[in-house]
Amino acid sequence: MVLYQPQGTVSVGINDTAVISCAANETLEDADKISWYRKSWRSGDAPLRVTSCPHRNGAHKYTCKNDKFKAELEIRNTDTTDSAVYYCTFLYTDFLLKIGNGTTLIAADSSTPRGSVHLLAPAPPPLPNTTVLLACVVHGARHTVRVTWKISGAHHRGRMISIEEPGGTWTFLSLISLTRDTWDHGEPITCDVWFNSSAVSVHWEMPERGDFTTKCQSYLLPALTGGLLLLLALSANLIWTFRQTDNKTQDSKDKENMIVYSQLAMDYLTGGRK
Repeated sequence: MVLYQPQGTVSVGINDTAVISCAANETLEDADKISWYRKSWRSGDAPLRVTSCPHRNGAHKYTCKNDKFKAELEIRNTDTTDSAVYYCTFLYTDFLLKIGNGTTLIAADSSTPRGSVHLLAPAPPPLPNTTVLLACVVHGARHTVRVTWKISGAHHRGRMISIEEPGGTWTFLSLISLTRDTWDHGEPITCDVWFNSSAVSVHWEMPERGDFTTKCQSYLLPALTGGLLLLLALSANLIWTFRQTDNKTQDSKDKENMIVYSQLAMDYLTGGRK
């Protein structure tokens, strides 16, 4: 059995009624096995069961509506404290509990005048055979928000961390890890944040595969050519210098080894006299 919650986000106002749906590929007619859980946005909070459908727990607040392949949870008189992620569950066997993918309920707008969204990524290319950690940071939210990632056209959910700020607002960090191959693929990446029914998107273009190498090659070839010419010039200069030094050394040696020969012409000095 697969449970699928088609609503990623449900946004309602204060004192409204929220309806969260859950679909299955097998029958859900056995209502005794259906339950709904909620998880608050606070880091470390465990999911809590809000109702078991046949027992009508909290009937004044929650109502279950079940069909053959569909289950719904109604939440009446919504308040900001109802903002959370809701999961449908089905007790498939005595030891196996099937859980849906979750739906984020946002009761009232969570944005504030000083709210902001930032996408953080490493500036230099990461080392080979490593993973790349990206962070989508949401500042100044009143309560929970929903954050999703779109990478190469596919949707992903990151690991959410919440931090309470002075003044009662919240900062959320959604962290996702990419492989180096995904980083190098060159597709755009988007962080989508829901403060209410409308998403705020922050885009960032990943570097294209080979872009760094291509840029290096474009600078490397002239650099290598210039370096080779410089090396040849230095080599020629050194050879010429060595040759000049050798020639001077040889001249000095020749002078040191030179034999001075002279002949005294006595006949010339004496005029032929004895």
